[in-house]
Amino acid sequence: MNALAPIKKGYAQGTSGRRFESFEARGSRFNLADDHPAIVEGRTIMPKRVFAPTEVKRILVSGKNSRKIGDRVARGRWAGAPIFTLTLEERATCPRTCAEWKTCYGSNMNWAKRIAHGPEFESMLWAELEAKQAAHPAGFVVRLHVLGDFYSVAYAELWGEAMAAFPALRVFGYTAHAPDSEIGRIIGRLNERHADRFAYRFSGLDEPERGSVVIEPGADTPHTVCLAQRSLTNAAGDKKAECCATCALCWQSPRTIAFWRH
Repeated sequence: MNALAPIKKGYAQGTSGRRFESFEARGSRFNLADDHPAIVEGRTIMPKRVFAPTEVKRILVSGKNSRKIGDRVARGRWAGAPIFTLTLEERATCPRTCAEWKTCYGSNMNWAKRIAHGPEFESMLWAELEAKQAAHPAGFVVRLHVLGDFYSVAYAELWGEAMAAFPALRVFGYTAHAPDSEIGRIIGRLNERHADRFAYRFSGLDEPERGSVVIEPGADTPHTVCLAQRSLTNAAGDKKAECCATCALCWQSPRTIAFWRH
């Protein structure tokens, strides 16, 4: 059996201000075979794109480098805050229960720099968050885990400590951990404790709130479809939302969001 089987074409939305496309998933989505080494070993298919924290200039990267993210929030309660992204290694940090374990869009992200997780990473992450707090006391946003997930209870709790230590920190993202898992319960408490600054969704949770689901483009759904994917326009014909920075839905509303498969 062919280990790599393309199943879906990607989409491209975004701003023209990006310098490069480190975080873009382009082309066909790969569906890895059950016996593919990356599936068996629980790792990326691109091990050469995994870097020790000391091998990169920074762990938190400006959202300007991703057309899907954007560099600064343009609307909503976090308006004006710069956005930074964090990318870990897919599968190596993810629960095997993830519905996209074999079809992770990370398999198409050839240029993404995945940061190796562990104590060194956590120490450097804390230092960078401390620096961002000093540089952006009015607020800064972290799009957590462009790839990867919460890889341990201690790491999830670290983000709870960060939310308490850095009042300017805002976080949004998605996790494959179930809400009733140990890590899922930590995330749920952070959503409640820091409702105005921590907005995390549970991937695959088909409930009215706090979920994110994947649907085929144009399929019916009771959930709000990602505004950036729909490329909504205003009366003047200008895009209302072309990336996370100009959408803000993920942190403005607890309602479950549907994403078109890409």
